[in-house]
Amino acid sequence: MKVLEEFEDYLVSEKGLSSNTAEAYKRDAAEYVNLCGTDFSFESLTNYIFHLYGLGRSPASIRRKLSSVKNFTLYLKEQGMEIKEEFDQIDKPKMWERLPHYLTLEEIEKLLSAPDTQSELGLRDRAILELLYAAGLRASEICNLKTEDIDFNQGLIFVKQGKGKKDRIVPVHKMALYWINEYLKKRRHNHPVLFLNNRGQPLTRQRLWQIVKFYAQKAGIDPNKVHPHVLRHSFATHILMGGADLRSVQELLGHANIKTTQVYTAVAKPTLERAYRKAMKR
Repeated sequence: MKVLEEFEDYLVSEKGLSSNTAEAYKRDAAEYVNLCGTDFSFESLTNYIFHLYGLGRSPASIRRKLSSVKNFTLYLKEQGMEIKEEFDQIDKPKMWERLPHYLTLEEIEKLLSAPDTQSELGLRDRAILELLYAAGLRASEICNLKTEDIDFNQGLIFVKQGKGKKDRIVPVHKMALYWINEYLKKRRHNHPVLFLNNRGQPLTRQRLWQIVKFYAQKAGIDPNKVHPHVLRHSFATHILMGGADLRSVQELLGHANIKTTQVYTAVAKPTLERAYRKAMKR
């Protein structure tokens, strides 16, 4: 491609880079162009990152390649091309070296089946576990959830974040709604908050953590590696693996910044890589 050759010459003659460095920049830019063309949108850049992770590239290698591609876009702009690029929305993969722990589908099934649903508290705990996984709610959101926040007809939950924070509406799987309804049928105490302890008071976050760890141990899963946020991680990872786009996951989790959501792309990389190769026919 002629523009890539010109880009390499420009790096040597105008930027003073060595021929080896300029060739490496050109090689990285060519790899991107072969996959995504000259589309430097958030979606294309993210798909490129999925591709690199699927090839086993390290975060440092991916950062270098993104730098090469960004320099290529700057060159194209200098040549008068109108380029829309969204590098500012792509977080450098440094944070992705610390990947969130998540449960497998088999572990999720064991955990959800652990409570004894013959009792009120067992029904409560089954509903809690189902909702943590089915909606990706935070521990504080579970504890503050009110019965009136659930729309059983539409299958939605209204999550209130509190003063200064963005509320959101989250769709919920029918199985979670089923267990919430079963719990409400047997709940003895009348209270606006949904999940109550045996004295009829709202659960604390500490008690919620204890509940999750108790059932993890009962299900044969290391309780030291399981807490409410792990179910949130599992929710995000599994729906990404199922084909959800990153923007939708951001909205479902209530992340203010897409960069926070991007960490899950590294966890889900094998599935995302297969989806990428299926979608990109070039």
